[in-house]
Amino acid sequence: MPLLAAAALAQPTGAPQDWSSRYVVHANPETRDEAAARGVVALERWKGKFRDARYARQVARKMRFTQATAAHPFSAQQLGWFKRFDRPRQAAGAEIHRDWSNVLGGVAGGGTAGMFPAKYSFDIFAEPSCANDFIVYTTSAPGVNGSGAFASRTGTFSNTNGAGDTITITRSGAPALVLTGSAGSNLGLNFQVGGGTTATAANLAAAINRNGGTAGVRATSSGASVTVIALSPGASPGVTLAESMSGFSWAGNSLTGGSGTAGQPTIVAFNQMYAGCGTTPASAVPDTFWSYNTGNNATARLSPVLSFDGSQVAFIQSSSGGVASLVLLKWSSTVSVGTVGEPAVPTSVTAANYRNCTAPCMTSIAFNGNPNNTNSSPFYDYIGDALYAGDNSGRLHRFTGVFAGTPAEQASGGFPATVSTGNMLSPPVYDGETGLVFIGSDTSANSGGRLHSVCATTGLSAVCAASGTVRTSGQLSAYNIQNGGANTTGVRDTPLLDSTAGRIYVFVESDPNSNCGGVNCKAIYQFRTDQSINNGLGSRVNIGRGEIGSRALMAGAFDDAYYSSANPASPSGALYACGSIPNGTDSKKPTLWKIPIANNTMGTPAVGPTLVTNNDIDASADCSPVTMVKNGTDEYLFVSVSALGNDTGCSGACIYMFNLTGKTWNTSATANAGLPAPGGTSGIVVDNISTATGASQVYYSTLASPGNAVQASQAELN
Repeated sequence: MPLLAAAALAQPTGAPQDWSSRYVVHANPETRDEAAARGVVALERWKGKFRDARYARQVARKMRFTQATAAHPFSAQQLGWFKRFDRPRQAAGAEIHRDWSNVLGGVAGGGTAGMFPAKYSFDIFAEPSCANDFIVYTTSAPGVNGSGAFASRTGTFSNTNGAGDTITITRSGAPALVLTGSAGSNLGLNFQVGGGTTATAANLAAAINRNGGTAGVRATSSGASVTVIALSPGASPGVTLAESMSGFSWAGNSLTGGSGTAGQPTIVAFNQMYAGCGTTPASAVPDTFWSYNTGNNATARLSPVLSFDGSQVAFIQSSSGGVASLVLLKWSSTVSVGTVGEPAVPTSVTAANYRNCTAPCMTSIAFNGNPNNTNSSPFYDYIGDALYAGDNSGRLHRFTGVFAGTPAEQASGGFPATVSTGNMLSPPVYDGETGLVFIGSDTSANSGGRLHSVCATTGLSAVCAASGTVRTSGQLSAYNIQNGGANTTGVRDTPLLDSTAGRIYVFVESDPNSNCGGVNCKAIYQFRTDQSINNGLGSRVNIGRGEIGSRALMAGAFDDAYYSSANPASPSGALYACGSIPNGTDSKKPTLWKIPIANNTMGTPAVGPTLVTNNDIDASADCSPVTMVKNGTDEYLFVSVSALGNDTGCSGACIYMFNLTGKTWNTSATANAGLPAPGGTSGIVVDNISTATGASQVYYSTLASPGNAVQASQAELN
């Protein structure tokens, strides 16, 4: 191979994938070669777009099995073929640790409905990296620096005859950790028995250490004894012990002796995520990459975002007094790393000193006017190095110099922009074609429940001529529509933007412009991005009966046909979303819908399966946002329900996978797999499209407290 080609192959091209990756769509984006074929100007414009991680990742998605770039002479499919013997591969069966679940703190860490973790891939054109790929979760729990004694309990081997027998460790609210004695295997969930009680005890301790994040424990061994220790100090870790193993017994069925205060990170990251990473008895899958408490009693509950190179994280944090701040964090995986039970504390510096501080370090910038923000995740503009977030009082904030300059909130030129006074705002999306930020508002007595556009970058379009200019749609979700004055949630989730097609989709729980059997409908609105939305309603489809109160319609997702449309300026495909049943009185039942799209126009929705028990009239179950991915010949749809699930593989609070390939879409369609998810799930992040063992996964956190970070197989949800 020529030296230049080898150098190009060795150069990583990493990219983050955060919540905004699924809300900003570039259907069938141009590759470098396609842009170059149109001339120098087109190529330079393409290079500018490729600086946006969302665009870069969708280009990589398109190229995954098709085309190389100038920087990468071979396609990712070819690289995967070339590298197929580069590292040990595990055989199918018990050796494969296909999924994991890891506690998110000492006491109460968990997920938030509609919020997403953020994933970083070291090289989006090559196979996954055990050491360098990582995923970041906010924990939705107040940060605490733990102190005191760790609860523990000892078990002892009297012989080594336990091949096939099990040891179970369970933390309240989390999946049980079941470890199996094996005559030959010492990887994954197996530990080798034999060779004496001392060796067997050491093997069990290693198995607990590589899997103990599920139950929030670690272990040590001494002679024939194994001691299980809570990851965090505190009197009541909620861990129970059991065994069905010949020649082994616990000294008690729960951990004891803990005291003091359990530690709790506000934000945590894991690496060593894939099944192929667990190649030695000491390999933890996953491993804590870093864990930080970024503010005592402060809570980070919204989706984090990452810099293009993954070295920095931005997220919103609320103080105990209810004041929101933007936190910028430089992490370190080697210095003051911390654990989920004992988080480290980064050095806090002023915004002026942040750019040159040494990791781990952070700065915190309080929102102008000291409002709170409990719903509007930050959106980062990779090209402009600016970040946008709404607040609970109805203003849109703009921060500059976020990952590359001197960070500060813009307090002039129309920002902070008053969007909808007194109404909580949705997460925003920025459209680099028009220079507009699109954002939704909750509903109150006299306002809200609308889509808004705010001019952020002037000169890009005729509708963005003056910075900070706000335009507002007609009423999409009204107050006092049922039962005499009860609120609805308005536009709670993020608008779904297709920048190339010039369309934006808005999801509302209770639409005052429709009627579904005497109540308002759930609705999806479509607006043009290149025209004023002032007082307009765009076009609309309905996906079941709406509800008043705190329930919110979460965003749907486009299928691969849409992403692969031959004409991305006027795409065709389908949008899938979780609405409710179309008629009858039991309107709260989460139900999947398919909305066909032909040449940028929504067609008549087709109702699919209801996900909860059919005999429950007043289902108290909510849906997560829908997530989709095409992996080879299979196209997967993922969605969770917070209660009452009744589809394949799971009852109650569950996450479901539908393989849409070859599936007839109707009310009788069934899930292909299900997995328990206490309280339902956060937003679901799709991992790689990969041939590597155990690398094609989904990630989410469970909502019941205490919650866990979870990885599950795309194909099987196991």
